[in-house]
Formats: sequence, C-alpha cells, structure tokens
Amino acid sequence: MSKQMYEQLLKAIKERRDDAALVTITKHSDESLIGSKILMQEDGILSGDAVLSKGLQTVVFDQVLPFFKKGVTKAIQFEYGDCQIECYMEVFPVPPRLIVAGAGHVSEPVAEIGKMAGFHVTVIDDRPEFANRGRFPTADEVVCTSYVEFFQNLPVNPNTFIVLLTRGHKFDVVSLQELLRREEAIEQEQRTAYIGMIGSRRRISGVFEQLKDEFSDHNFTNIYSPVGLDIGGQTPAEIAVSIMAEILKVKNGKSGNSLKEKIPSYSQLKFRERVKK
Repeated sequence: MSKQMYEQLLKAIKERRDDAALVTITKHSDESLIGSKILMQEDGILSGDAVLSKGLQTVVFDQVLPFFKKGVTKAIQFEYGDCQIECYMEVFPVPPRLIVAGAGHVSEPVAEIGKMAGFHVTVIDDRPEFANRGRFPTADEVVCTSYVEFFQNLPVNPNTFIVLLTRGHKFDVVSLQELLRREEAIEQEQRTAYIGMIGSRRRISGVFEQLKDEFSDHNFTNIYSPVGLDIGGQTPAEIAVSIMAEILKVKNGKSGNSLKEKIPSYSQLKFRERVKK
C-alpha cells in the first residue's frame, strides 16, 4: 500500500463519515497486478495503485460495491474479458456514535459501557469542571459547550444514538427540541436511530404534549423516554446498564426479552419426553 493510500485510509477511519473498504487483487493473469490495491467508499474510488488502469479500477469497484453496501468482508471472483479475477475486500465500517448529553454520575458509566460496546463516544456538557478527560478518560470526545449550540450543528443519521442526561430537565427538553428541528428537515429513514431522555413519566408526558404541537410531522418513534429497559436499576451503574441494553436492543433490532424465553424450560422438555413415551 502506498503512503498516500495509507494516509487516506487512516483519515477515512478517523473522520467516521462513511464506511471505507480496501480491495486487494489476489488473482489475475497478469501477475504484476497481484497485491495491488484500491481504496474505496460507496460514492467512489478514493485511490488506486498506479499499476491498475482506471478501467480495471472501475470494474473492480462495480463488482465489489454490492458486497460493500452490505458491510461484507470477503473474497470476490469475477470475469473481466478473458481474465478470471479474484480480489479480497476488507471493510472498515464507521462505528455507531453514542452522544451522552450531560456529564453527571450516570453519564460516566454510560460512556464507559458504550465504549466497551464499540461505540464512538462523545460526552457534551456546558460545565468545564464536568466536561473533562479526568471524568471521562475512555470517551473519544469530551466537548464543553452549550447544548443548544452542539445539537444545532450535529450531523444526524441512523448510526447515531443520543442519551439526554443533563443536570436539569429543561436542558434535556431544549436539546430534544433542537434535535427534532434537525430531523424535521430530513427523511424518516435518515433520522437518528435512538434518542433517550431521562425523567419521570408524568413530566415526560407533559413534554411530549408540548412537542407534538410544535413538531406535528414527527412520529417520535425514535424517542425513548423514560430511558432504559425495566431491570430495576437504582445505582448509576445499574441505570447505565439499563440504558445501554436498550440502545443495543434498538441498534441490533432485537426484542430485549430474556433469551430464556426462546428456549423451552426444563419442565417443558420433561413433559414432552413423557408425552413421547
């Protein structure tokens, strides 16, 4: 891999905007092309080794693109003229982004568990004594700014998961309002995957009544409040587990039910054995 291509790959991974793939030619009738590489994203080729013609690069791109869109790392074979070509595509997916608004006691374990689960974690708070590396050493970003300013400029997409855990309910509400304003301008399928907001049912009910009048075109299906799964969490760590469990439930498209419910119980198995006899 050339130095330029290596630097482009690092940049693509660091910026986290789009998935990237590194495609290596592993079989070709012209042995001088074996080992040559193409760096690509969904919207086109970023760079290719000089020994590869533009035509061949385009053919390779077209052949691997369907697998790239599925996020599949695999070997791909195809014919190009009289030549049988094989290439290996390694996909570098953009990690899901977890944004934790508020840097309080619950936010600390949420950020830590989120990082352990493979998220790119951003913590935002408007207080420098809370929004700092000392409190969030594992976070990828710790941002000290106003919530309104941060969410006004936040790019939203289905790979984004947001938890509103600010020090006061009013800050959660203004953050949610800014997010909803951003989302009203884009298509449903491009909106944030998950927005969780902490608070009591009574308080949240009043907030939603207000928001439904203000944002009548939003269906609120991506808003989870009260936040988290019902596991009886009391401590900050337990509440964080509840929140991250719900986020993973949404991210992975699962029910969140106990796995035990998918497997027949011991008594059921014994009953079936008796029936067979």
